[in-house]
Amino acid sequence: MQGTLICLLVIFLGTVAHKSSHQGPDRLLIRLRQLIDVVDELKNYVNDLDPGLLLAPEDVKTHCERSAFSCFQEVQLKSANAGNNRTICALTKKLKRRLPPASAGRTQKQSLTCPSCDSYEKTPPKEFLERLKSLIQKMVQQRLS
Repeated sequence: MQGTLICLLVIFLGTVAHKSSHQGPDRLLIRLRQLIDVVDELKNYVNDLDPGLLLAPEDVKTHCERSAFSCFQEVQLKSANAGNNRTICALTKKLKRRLPPASAGRTQKQSLTCPSCDSYEKTPPKEFLERLKSLIQKMVQQRLS
């Protein structure tokens, strides 16, 4: 009885150790690269977007990327052209999906010194998308380094 219990315990611990040592693909990095593609697709429809000004973070501090990204996600991109409304809605929905958590050892420290979304200047949709892409590229570079 004890031998069976010890054997099962060893098998269980071996399985857990194997799973924790296995490094799968970096989900955050994959998601960030997908977001760059989404922004590029939205740039194709920039003339179809409502020309209203949008809050767009720029020159984001190193520890505030996720906070700034959430500001981009809060903005409502609207279509001025009813013909492309479904496409634009589908792409903005992809932008609003939550980012996967950073892996252990690379967690981002949330700081109270990150500016609020309202503190950023308003820009036209084209500049908004350029700033969003720039931020995502910065996050990718940090992830790779």
